[in-house]
Amino acid sequence: MPDAQHLQALLVQCAEKRESALAEIYRLASPHLFALARRMLRDQAAAEDVLQECFVSIWRQAGQYRVEQSQPMTWMTRIVRNRCIDRLRRPGIEVPDPDDTLTLAFADDAPGPLARLEANQDGRRLADCMGQLEGPQRVAIAMAFFDDLAHPDIAARLDTPLGTIKSWIRRGLQRLKRCLE
Repeated sequence: MPDAQHLQALLVQCAEKRESALAEIYRLASPHLFALARRMLRDQAAAEDVLQECFVSIWRQAGQYRVEQSQPMTWMTRIVRNRCIDRLRRPGIEVPDPDDTLTLAFADDAPGPLARLEANQDGRRLADCMGQLEGPQRVAIAMAFFDDLAHPDIAARLDTPLGTIKSWIRRGLQRLKRCLE
């Protein structure tokens, strides 16, 4: 992870419209930010487009960055996450796959997270307890832990208020704890 103080100084230089500072920020931060966009969008070309848009935003908004509010990588990550969420909310963003050609092209024989979890005894117990949860709780917890999504991302994908998602996860985890004891 890039040094926060160095990134802060580079953002100040970007606010002064020094192109070399933006190039250095890109060199330091783009691998992390691209990985985030790629994971969220699950499409290399879309992630590349979003990353380019985000660096334009970083260039334009560098003067609005405040050290006391967040670390530089947190600030830039938020820009990328928000842009990805906006992209995912666009109508028609999903590519139709009526004959499962795309799905099968990316399929592999490796077991998924749930299958690996069920492979051992503790995993089977957890899977049984997960099966006892209500559908929305189970889905929200699975998205949080198996897909590594943050609560706002889950809320966006399920088109459900953030507070509801947090409640589902909290109550679901409490039920899982009781079940496993």
